[in-house]
Amino acid sequence: MSRSGSFHPATAGGIRTEMATLADGRAIRYRRMGEGQGPPIVMVHGFGGELLTWAANQVPLSARHLVYALDLPGHGGSSQDLGIGGVPGLAEALLAFLDAAGIGRAHLLGHSLGGAVALQAALSRPGRAASLTLVASAGLGPEADTGFIDRLLAADDPATLAAALRPLYADPGLVTPALGELVLAALRGPGVRATLRRLADQCFAPGRQRLVLRDRLAELRGPVQVLWGTDDAIVPVDHARFLPPAVAVHLLPGQRHMLPIEAAAEVNRRIEEIAAAG
Repeated sequence: MSRSGSFHPATAGGIRTEMATLADGRAIRYRRMGEGQGPPIVMVHGFGGELLTWAANQVPLSARHLVYALDLPGHGGSSQDLGIGGVPGLAEALLAFLDAAGIGRAHLLGHSLGGAVALQAALSRPGRAASLTLVASAGLGPEADTGFIDRLLAADDPATLAAALRPLYADPGLVTPALGELVLAALRGPGVRATLRRLADQCFAPGRQRLVLRDRLAELRGPVQVLWGTDDAIVPVDHARFLPPAVAVHLLPGQRHMLPIEAAAEVNRRIEEIAAAG
């Protein structure tokens, strides 16, 4: 993919967003907030998520930093074209977005599958990551509750969907009817379930992750940190243990998978720290 791209404003769901057109013609929806010196922060959501996953992080961090949140291909308002597919394909799309946006270096922040994508991007293009923050990240061990994906994609009513989402949260009260309706509306979009099913099959086998990058962490030269909830039921917290000494590990007692929402203050504090170090 080349560095060329184009941008135009759009409005979706009452939220002002912008669209980046990559060199291969795919559209990437993103939200840009704030301003600041130095590399911007770029936020990458997990499987089935979208840029609004980061609402509790992007807004406060934008007080001091330029912050981008984007929809990966197959998600939100972005193209459903997955490119070459899997984590490598999503990482290529992330790097192409950075090129199109004119972002040379960035503090990359990835949650869940987005962590594996950010890590792959940092490994593929050394020097592009000013720092790397992996939150309950895929790509650091083989195990994962892939049954969550099956339950999510099969749900077609609010009660079933709520049951699928509840294990992600330490506070089940956060799985509200409004959240259920929002996720259901997204899943019912034309071709969405089929695209997500294809992506899931590219990234996971039953109970397993297809791509594990743990042994390549030592190749990274910038600051790297890992944040994990000790009660994560989707990706085991054991994947945060016995990492290279240069990787800072922060375990959050009692938290589950959705740290960007439930532990936003701690996530934001750690991002501020690593951005200053990077």
